[in-house]
Amino acid sequence: MTTQQQLNKELVQELKQLKQELAKYKRNFEIEMNIKNYLYFFILTNDLLDLLKEFKQKYNNDNGDYYIKSLEFLVNTST
Repeated sequence: MTTQQQLNKELVQELKQLKQELAKYKRNFEIEMNIKNYLYFFILTNDLLDLLKEFKQKYNNDNGDYYIKSLEFLVNTST
């Protein structure tokens, strides 16, 4: 039979693991957010906003996975 103390230890261990996972997800989110902000800044500082608007109009109704599309594009255009 499991005692309350044993259950508490297991719960504390699980909480530690979940906190570590959450911290990892938060770091990954912040990295992705910074990359996107960097790209937005690149677009704005290189006068590419109109081109981005055209792109958005062209693909506005496209609900595709742009991660996969980006990978496919890189594979198809790499030397």
